[in-house]
Amino acid sequence: MQSGQEMLEETINACKEITQDLASQNGSWATSIDEIVEKFEEISNTFFFQTMPSIPPTRTAMRDASTLLETKTSGDWATFETQIATLISSAQTVIEKAGMKGTTLT
Repeated sequence: MQSGQEMLEETINACKEITQDLASQNGSWATSIDEIVEKFEEISNTFFFQTMPSIPPTRTAMRDASTLLETKTSGDWATFETQIATLISSAQTVIEKAGMKGTTLT
């Protein structure tokens, strides 16, 4: 089983892939994903991601990022718009559980 840290790194990599050329489609989407990457990199390697409680929320964010990347690749922008909101929500949960309360993604 992957650790929370490994899942977080996979999520960061998926988000970085998503942002490639995304600004040409929608600048605010690119900014949102960039914010997620920035916050995830800030909390990366913290104690939380070495513990079991990190796994469920991080796995959810990893799956949401993977789904969003597949949607971007397929060019389904209508679905992308709803799925980016799902990723923002799951990323917010990870950030809050990692102890960065008060950080709000836009």
